[in-house]
Amino acid sequence: MKIGLEKPMASVIEIPESLAQELDQLAQSEHKARAAYVVDLLWRDVKRTKLRQALDNSSGAWDLANHPELAEGGAAYVDRIRSEPDERFEEAVRRNQIP
Repeated sequence: MKIGLEKPMASVIEIPESLAQELDQLAQSEHKARAAYVVDLLWRDVKRTKLRQALDNSSGAWDLANHPELAEGGAAYVDRIRSEPDERFEEAVRRNQIP
């Protein structure tokens, strides 16, 4: 099911009044009701937690013996390949130039 199309389940969560006031201010700044704002927050946190778990579970999956290009780190590898000329792009530009 898509988010927002599911049948709502009635739930009551007691929160401190000061937190309720903070949530109301934040919700108002996004033109949302408190409940809608809190549901969005909860979904974002669920997604973030699942991503964090996936990253934790995949930690060490890339063995440097099999991927020496990552020896300097993933960011360095990405920077290097981004700085290489993109021959496919350049060829496409040449083919589509108007004489």
